[in-house]
Amino acid sequence: MPDLSTSLSLCSLCPKLCSHVCPVYRASAKETLTPQAKMSSLLSLKQAGEEASPSQALPLYGCTGCGACTSACLHKVEPAQQLVRGRMLAERADVAHPALVDLPERVFQRAQEASRAILRDPQLSTRLAKPGDIGLLPSCLPRRQHAEGPEVEARQLLSVLDRVREHRADLPSYGLLTVGSAGYALYAAGLEESFRLYAESLAQKVSELSMLVTTCSACTYLLKVVYPQHGVPLVPKVLHFGELILPYLAALPIAKKLPQATYHAPCHLSRRLKVDAPRQVLGRLSEQVDDIAGDEPLCCGAGGLLPQTDPDLAQQMAHEAMAQTTGQPIVSGCPTCSYHLSKSGHPTRDLLDVLCEAL
Repeated sequence: MPDLSTSLSLCSLCPKLCSHVCPVYRASAKETLTPQAKMSSLLSLKQAGEEASPSQALPLYGCTGCGACTSACLHKVEPAQQLVRGRMLAERADVAHPALVDLPERVFQRAQEASRAILRDPQLSTRLAKPGDIGLLPSCLPRRQHAEGPEVEARQLLSVLDRVREHRADLPSYGLLTVGSAGYALYAAGLEESFRLYAESLAQKVSELSMLVTTCSACTYLLKVVYPQHGVPLVPKVLHFGELILPYLAALPIAKKLPQATYHAPCHLSRRLKVDAPRQVLGRLSEQVDDIAGDEPLCCGAGGLLPQTDPDLAQQMAHEAMAQTTGQPIVSGCPTCSYHLSKSGHPTRDLLDVLCEAL
């Protein structure tokens, strides 16, 4: 990835060759939200320094971090990562997006609520991860259209792995984590110091685990890629749940297969990490699997804090994504994507839910 200065130079000279792949621009039809225009806003903000205005910072938040622009770029410029750096500059200049006021407090509160939800459940509180275990990190965000909490996902994770253990004794021991979240919201908001402190704290808490497993695509990317970039490498190997379960799937008795399913590939997982394990798992659970947009992931609008900074646009992106499919049911490899799509009026299930039903 080119550095910030090189990236800004390349983007400023580019005739918007990646605009056609940017889902934010396509859904909004605003020239200020092309990747090139957002990078130009970053350049303007950087040059203005402490004299920056909120209008210069606003376009920086019109990005979900999907990476489509980088895939289309001949120079492999990373606007998504650079725009996060721009959000850091906006924070320092006190022109950050107003919807993100008090975000660190909200993230901490949500993490605490997620932790308490697991600890107060008598069945879950006895299944916590121990040193050497696989640590399971349930998503702290709501799941499905009923906004179910992390304790629901925790039960499902344990239920599936317990079934695996019945048929494959070689599955290493596993348990739940109560850290609440991976801190993606802090990173995406450009809260550099808060994110670094959160990442260091989590790294210490999981240092004795053998693996760290999550169902969230953005959290998987964050833990695998962003933590090391910020000088916080993790000791345990990081896996998406699909990657963990795939080698054991052939041994499981599938009681109820779907006749057909349409797979929604999460951007951070499929495009950024090149992880196709959730689709392969779904292939074991369904007689036929189609893709919403062929081989390319189609951003649902859930990333980059867009549902907080521009909820109407985030919802419009969900409609744009779902307009390209008529197949049912739609199954996403990420519970956050699934919830966002369902909340926008498109019933979508997540992979873990389908797997539990199949078993």
